[in-house]
Amino acid sequence: MKTQMKASLVSSVFLVLGCAELDRAPEESVAVAASSLNGATFRFIEGGPVPYVLGYSPETGQILGGSHQLLLPGRGAREAIDGANLPLHLHPELQGARLRLDSTLLGGEAQTNAFASNWWPQRQNGIADRWNSTIKNYSDRTSDPDNLSPVEKYDVLFHSGQTESLASIATWSTDDLRRPQYLRNPPYIQPAVVVAGPATRWELQHHGLYQGVYPEYWWGHCNGWSAYVAAEDAVPRRDVRVKLVRSKVTECAAAETDCVLFRMADIEALMSELYFSDAVTFSGRRCETRADRTARDVYGRPIDPACRDLNPATMHVAMTGLLGVGAKPLTGESTQKQRLMFIVDHTWDWEVWSFPVKQFAIDTIEEVDPQEAARLMCGGAYIGADCYNYRFNPGARRFVRVAARFWMISDSVTGETLLRPPAQRDVPLSVSELHYVLELDNDLTILGGEWIKNPSIVNGINGRELHPDYLWMPIRAQGAGEDTDDLGGEEDNPYISYAKVKALLALAQRGG
Repeated sequence: MKTQMKASLVSSVFLVLGCAELDRAPEESVAVAASSLNGATFRFIEGGPVPYVLGYSPETGQILGGSHQLLLPGRGAREAIDGANLPLHLHPELQGARLRLDSTLLGGEAQTNAFASNWWPQRQNGIADRWNSTIKNYSDRTSDPDNLSPVEKYDVLFHSGQTESLASIATWSTDDLRRPQYLRNPPYIQPAVVVAGPATRWELQHHGLYQGVYPEYWWGHCNGWSAYVAAEDAVPRRDVRVKLVRSKVTECAAAETDCVLFRMADIEALMSELYFSDAVTFSGRRCETRADRTARDVYGRPIDPACRDLNPATMHVAMTGLLGVGAKPLTGESTQKQRLMFIVDHTWDWEVWSFPVKQFAIDTIEEVDPQEAARLMCGGAYIGADCYNYRFNPGARRFVRVAARFWMISDSVTGETLLRPPAQRDVPLSVSELHYVLELDNDLTILGGEWIKNPSIVNGINGRELHPDYLWMPIRAQGAGEDTDDLGGEEDNPYISYAKVKALLALAQRGG
């Protein structure tokens, strides 16, 4: 571990100030809403939805994806930074007195019960996937009733007798849909089928193989799963067999019949669907351009501000301020400072890969002069770059090079491992590197930063591309257009009730 900083650096958390143009502040007429913090003092301005577009069908005009309902902290002054990257937009405490760099804060880990699970990919029909069964015919619900898909079990329990029909459908990939019809590959054909109920039908039509386009390989529920495990301190410990007794979810005795078995992973899948469209705090930008089509300046930086993504200083603040120092939770009843997880879109380009960040470590933090900072920025630069003068932030007076790592919780659990209780899955964390230069003033207040390549490895990790797109923290499962029970809306399943799934989860938490 390498630390080379002048003695004048002080031990505290800091606020990032950036060098890009200011985004427009939220309109003052926007309604101010209290958060669902049950005792915490934060208040949020209800902003509009932030869409995460997974795909687009040019033939039907269908926009495929979901959205986060944006919540902006309603207290504190607006800081002089590119508004899309304000750390206080991620958490209200990342501002004010937390202004200066702490060169001794080299690591931290969230206090959390978050666990590895599955991301319920849409090519496998999302939460309509019969993940533990070889019987894949949705019209057959009797051959292996204990291993229906999570959403089918929900329909069998809560929408009994409400079967629905789906017609056969032919779909093409998004790439095929952009071509003239005579140049397309053969379509993917899904058969006509009678499904268990409205929730299953919706899932297949919106998050599965019956939607208007064949899903891309990366479409799934990683964002919903990440939000669930970050927002809810509620881990299923056992499978439960239940039925409805006077509309109440009731656990069955061993000898009872006509009960529905919900495995732990079934409940995790339903919770992931509830959080697919949610309300969040958010910092960074969403790049909608493919990596091979992104125009760059002479230093190798994307020209489009949206693809410039998250400022590295904002990532630094999030890691040190939330995972290192800690802050009050945005959800739940506790108002005590805790080391908190946040969620990253791990890839900077148009694909969305959401993961909860649980841990970080800083391996190198060293002050460099302006000429060295300019040289570091020139790693991978093109002809015409000025590699002797630092031209990216005229207000910067001091510079710090940082090499860091962060660890994310996996969502790749499948097969027999998914049958185990989450606490026993023993899935290693995924690790990612970061390389960047921080820009500071003479008082060591950070003004912003730039992503760089790894200077110690020839053709090594390219921090300009291998860095997060944006950061967010979930506040509640209810997103745009949804009622307080998460019913309605257009982005996640409008037939799945938050209260009913929580009743299943509460039973699954007992014992185990």
